[in-house]
Amino acid sequence: MTYRKTWFDYVLWALYAGLCVTLLAFTGYHLYAYYVGLPLAKLGAFLVFPVLVCAYLALRLSCQAIRKKYDFSVHGAVMLETLVVSTAFVFGLLMRIGRVLHTPKELVAGDFYERALIRAGQSAAPFAHGVSDLYVRCLSGVFAFLGNSLAAAVLFQIFLQIIAMVLGYCVVKKAAGRLPACVSLLCLTFSGAFLKKITVIDPECLFLALYLAGLFLTVSFLKAVLRGQSATVSVLLAVFTGGALGALIYLELWSATLLFFLAGLFTGKCQAPDGRKRCITAFFAAIVSCVAGFFSAVAVDAAISGAGFTGCLSGWGLLYAKRGLQGRLFGVIDGQYVFWTALFVMAAFLAFEFVRGEKEQDYTLWFFPCILSAILMLTDFGGTGSGSVALFLFSVTAGLGIRNCVGGGQAEKVRAKIEKINETAEEPEVLEKEKTRFIENPLPLPKKHVKREMDYDFEISESDMHYQIDIPEGDDFDF
Repeated sequence: MTYRKTWFDYVLWALYAGLCVTLLAFTGYHLYAYYVGLPLAKLGAFLVFPVLVCAYLALRLSCQAIRKKYDFSVHGAVMLETLVVSTAFVFGLLMRIGRVLHTPKELVAGDFYERALIRAGQSAAPFAHGVSDLYVRCLSGVFAFLGNSLAAAVLFQIFLQIIAMVLGYCVVKKAAGRLPACVSLLCLTFSGAFLKKITVIDPECLFLALYLAGLFLTVSFLKAVLRGQSATVSVLLAVFTGGALGALIYLELWSATLLFFLAGLFTGKCQAPDGRKRCITAFFAAIVSCVAGFFSAVAVDAAISGAGFTGCLSGWGLLYAKRGLQGRLFGVIDGQYVFWTALFVMAAFLAFEFVRGEKEQDYTLWFFPCILSAILMLTDFGGTGSGSVALFLFSVTAGLGIRNCVGGGQAEKVRAKIEKINETAEEPEVLEKEKTRFIENPLPLPKKHVKREMDYDFEISESDMHYQIDIPEGDDFDF
């Protein structure tokens, strides 16, 4: 999906660039302190930026030189994508199954596990937080089939992560393309930050799966409207998508960041003749449906819990009003400075590409959610962990940074080819037309006709040239 560059994109770019500087300085400081030493750790906060510039220039210039000599086919790209996806899911699943063997040593059970256990004559006390309560109910359903065990809880976590990986790959491919989808899939599959969540029994993986499902609905809705669907279909999609987002916001407040993706209706290129009017109508229909979906979720919760509509609504508001800083600064990084530094470096490529890019781009729609995810990394404001959402969003921007660095500048490539053709072009030489050469015919050919004059050996006088004979009348030539 491509979007027009507007003045607001420059504001988002400035915020995003400042965020990347802050994150790189933080990880560079702790990376230097961890591997070198604390006395000169401030030096690490500055050394990471020359590494960023060198990595960006090396990747961009080398890819430009390769593209000038070689052309890569679509079939080859599809085969490489198939290899990456197959490797990620096969080895990712094997790595997660291997974690089940170490469950007793690494498992962090916690309150969610205890409440989900099936006990005779007892039922788990409900959580006030939506996703937390939904997670406990789902985990209790798993225990009802597999029994109360740590292994069953870990298998449920693995199932949620596989669902999140599938949804993440599909939504990024639909919204950003093949390469960012592969990068985000590899980050979710092999990063230690996400693998560690298998043995932490909490609703973070469930929230990520729900968040990605909502993002998939939002991106599908955007593409359908921009592709020029009829007004009726656009409004129906807006109602369905807005209602689903409203329900997700009730489950977890940070799902409201999905609403910022609706800005693509105004920055994207619509193929319909009355595209601007249709996009505005779809936007307001989605917002109204989102509000209706939120209050509908409150009504459903009130009917199930029996707390009343007002009680559920006030409880939801008080839950977030009382929350403050829940953890240490950037606790989501959790000592994995090498991985996060590499991820932030690749994500910072977009800051360079925005300056070098033209009037259309495919990544500014992701700036604002990434900026908000920094708040998720600073504090656990919601009722669930925030690391997985932040990991996903920054993996997408990292993939977009690599894709634009590797494949960007297509206009420059075309201009270079045209200049090269003009330089090497010469005036066409006038070649003499060669005489046609035939294959010799082995058969005898007729001789060429030569006009001849009749002649005799002796001459006849004119007086002897009498050939007219008079025939008398009545002569019947019998005698």
